[in-house]
Amino acid sequence: MAQKLSGFRKVLKIMWNKNIKIENKLKYWLIDVKSLSYRIRNIAKLEIIPIKVRKIKLFLNEKKVFGYKKPENFYLREVLIYADTLPIMYARTILPSKYLRGFWRNIKKLKNEPLANIVFNKKRILRSHFKFRKPSYNDEFSKRIREFGLGKTKILAIRESSFQNKNQKVLLTEVFFSNFDQFDYLNE
Repeated sequence: MAQKLSGFRKVLKIMWNKNIKIENKLKYWLIDVKSLSYRIRNIAKLEIIPIKVRKIKLFLNEKKVFGYKKPENFYLREVLIYADTLPIMYARTILPSKYLRGFWRNIKKLKNEPLANIVFNKKRILRSHFKFRKPSYNDEFSKRIREFGLGKTKILAIRESSFQNKNQKVLLTEVFFSNFDQFDYLNE
């Protein structure tokens, strides 16, 4: 049994990578460290739709970042992002609830505004390096996306990073849909 569990842990480590091989124009979007929502606003009509969360379920990547704590100890913000009425992304931001007493309380006020309004306007906030993964039909993100009834929306890649203000870390996971291919990445 211990050997099987050890093998399972190795699989989990392999799932997230520092690089991802994407051959289409999505690769430029994936490696952009600046605000994607600001960039999208320059080429399409951006719409951010918050998803009402009834009960928080921590995903495996979140448990790994924050430790195996009770879900009720966390605040979750989920949004679907559209460009010109096409779903292009799902974004999931999670942080310990105790951080909502300080700077990160602004996340609760965002509603249909991008997380970029908070994290890219302060120089003291640091962003981690990206980790990537290719989706699988049965991963937690794919299952969650199917709950939204987006039809045949295909997931191309998943990107994870964190933002840190002082010693408080917020985890952002972004799921990129195939509709992203319809938008050209323009260097500014």
